[in-house]
Amino acid sequence: MIALVTGGTGGIGREITAKLRDAGASVLVTGRDRTRGQATATDLDVTFLPADHSTIAGNLDLAYRIGERVASVDVLVNNVGGGAFAQRTVTREGHEATLALNYLGPIALTRALLPLLSPRSRVVQVVSSAFGMHRGDPFAAPARYTAVAAYAHAKLLSLLATMSLARQLDGTVTVNAVNPGMAWTPGVQALTPRAVPAWRWIWPLVRAVQRRASPEKAARTPTRLALTPDGTGRFYESNGTAQTLPDRLRDPHLQDRAWQYAAAAATTIKE
Repeated sequence: MIALVTGGTGGIGREITAKLRDAGASVLVTGRDRTRGQATATDLDVTFLPADHSTIAGNLDLAYRIGERVASVDVLVNNVGGGAFAQRTVTREGHEATLALNYLGPIALTRALLPLLSPRSRVVQVVSSAFGMHRGDPFAAPARYTAVAAYAHAKLLSLLATMSLARQLDGTVTVNAVNPGMAWTPGVQALTPRAVPAWRWIWPLVRAVQRRASPEKAARTPTRLALTPDGTGRFYESNGTAQTLPDRLRDPHLQDRAWQYAAAAATTIKE
């Protein structure tokens, strides 16, 4: 079994990587930091592939290199993500950076890897309960930029696109989304009160709670979905239970629009 875990050199991704390796998988892990990546490869006996997940082009380049390395991918865990941009940042491709990292990039990578997936393959999209914070038009950016608002927006679109893919593949490949829950990861550690202004008055308490959150525990449900899924096209909470999405998010047209938007962005980069 060949598994790919994006952002697998630290935090939740590293724990998922370790669990998949323990289950007997040959695991490819990606990350931007080559030193940490090589350390992970050595420690866990996995293969490290450097990747720039902040751009669509970086994800497409990764897909190309994976295609040259393996004939198939049995498990794809789109774990990479984050939302620590205190100020609105735009990538060199012209996309808001949080949107690119959490939504456009992972969907572009998944789309490019579809030829390597087989009927037994599983796709696990790591999202966040933060998607519920974006209550307006899913395709409208937050009126006022904050890191957490941009993150919620990106994770909502990622969730919608994942549900679209599950319907497109119609069970031939298992596709699910999961909120792993809170964990003390490098991304969380990098947050500042500016990222979530509403928490600034209780920031010491928030940090105390975050420090107690285990990446290993957060990795359990994503790993289970990667190894033994019990359905497709579902959204799972960190406790392992499938949750019904709000009515507005179950609209197939809305889901397909989220997939098509990211696909169009990837096609533009290819050209």
